[in-house]
Amino acid sequence: MIDWLIRNALIIDGLGNPAFKGDIAIRGDLISEVGILGDMRAKNVIEAKGKIAAPGFIDMHSHSDVLYLNGSPPLHKIHQGVTTELIGQDGISISPVTEASKKHLKVLIEPLSGSLEYAWKPWDVEESFQKVVEKEPQLNVMSLVGHCNLRLAVMGHKMDAPSPDELDRMGKLLAESLEHGAMGLSLGLIYPPSSYSETRELISLAEVVKKYNGIVVVHIRNEQEGQFEAIEEMVTVGRETGCPIHISHLKCSGRRNWGKMPRVLERLEQALEEGIDISFDQYPYTASCTSLSILLPGWAVEGGWERFRDRLNNSQTRESILPSLTQSIEGRGGAPSIVIASVQSEENQGLVGKNLEDISKKRGVTPEEATLQLLVEEKMQLVAIYHALWDGDVEYAMGHSLHTVGSDGILAEFPHPRTYGTFPRIISHFCRKKGLFPLEEAIRKMTSAPAKRLNLEGRGRIESGVYADVILFDPEHFRDNASYENAKQFASGLDWVFVNGKPVLRKGNVQNIHPGHLIRKICPEAHP
Repeated sequence: MIDWLIRNALIIDGLGNPAFKGDIAIRGDLISEVGILGDMRAKNVIEAKGKIAAPGFIDMHSHSDVLYLNGSPPLHKIHQGVTTELIGQDGISISPVTEASKKHLKVLIEPLSGSLEYAWKPWDVEESFQKVVEKEPQLNVMSLVGHCNLRLAVMGHKMDAPSPDELDRMGKLLAESLEHGAMGLSLGLIYPPSSYSETRELISLAEVVKKYNGIVVVHIRNEQEGQFEAIEEMVTVGRETGCPIHISHLKCSGRRNWGKMPRVLERLEQALEEGIDISFDQYPYTASCTSLSILLPGWAVEGGWERFRDRLNNSQTRESILPSLTQSIEGRGGAPSIVIASVQSEENQGLVGKNLEDISKKRGVTPEEATLQLLVEEKMQLVAIYHALWDGDVEYAMGHSLHTVGSDGILAEFPHPRTYGTFPRIISHFCRKKGLFPLEEAIRKMTSAPAKRLNLEGRGRIESGVYADVILFDPEHFRDNASYENAKQFASGLDWVFVNGKPVLRKGNVQNIHPGHLIRKICPEAHP
């Protein structure tokens, strides 16, 4: 007898094939049969009544790292139909951590992923994975190794190229992390200290990733005027190493760069023709969201928060930072377009949801001075939403065959709506309302396409013998409810979410069960 039978569903298999009517049988953590199964005996029967049954969604860019270490329920993801997440993004991961790097990593990761409920301590990837397993995740989770982690462990927070010995030690630490099951390397080339690297360092590390059949996932060095040079850098890394390259949250940021997406995609297509294994993900919104400190020039934060504070005490150094801040603020839409999403201190909670122009006027200073004040008051641990993208570029990229979906969601006090609405928005807005692509293609972009990109065995599709990550929804009512004004709104219209054969969402209600798997990349040994 099977455990679950989903009967009379309209099945979208995740591979892009036309939808078909049928039943899905689940036994244990696997789909045992798919087809017209008649009166097959089952412990539990769900009458789908023509609703859509699809594979669970795979989030290619998640910042749920600390959530899994804390064992917190990922409610915002479950209501979207996400069953699998890739964490360790933008060059920052939960491991490896050393005694010297832990204070820097806390400043880097907690504004994006939330506060760890216990003290950061030194551990390798294996130890951090064991912590995640002990907390019994509700969803499947896999992780990249952060470039910042490698640099901090070996070099500290230093704005310099690594010595041959340091580069060798980073490579060995990366290899060890990949042997423990990390999926690949993530680069955050706008975030110090990852941003301090040069291309030859990236090539050296990508060579290690290639030996372990991993992937390099990258926040490119520039998403504004220097975007084409930044893409070319990663094309070079791919060409020199043969390593798969995946660009995170592809965008053309800043009004002066709107309309460039066709040229960007043309360059990626050319790279494919040249034999470069390259792809990208994107979220379906016209604003980005990250730390406020990215407005600073990289040299200003060398050494971390305390060194930055000390530099501001020197009036000449402070003045030299301001022109770069002006350029950064304008490049990200201007002060009215930059909205504070989270702060750490109680004193500044009233600034959450306010834009930088209003804050500067209230304080009687320029937006640049207001930015510096906030960074000092919050010890650089604050996040902002940047309204600097154009919907035409977003749509053009979303329609491309290389496109996959990453939420890049941050659980801030005043979060970006992508945290709660990314996946249903693809279906409700871009598929159903705008008709950008058929539902089968929308599902493919969020299921089999990312599974194939990450070489996930037995996920991202509905067929017999694969893991039973299955969602059931009414396509006319499955929608995002999060807005920029009120982002903490769960998606609606999703009935069931199965993770490895167990329902974490049952008739629209989240269940207190924890069937998620920690997915490790199988790397028994590096190939020559």
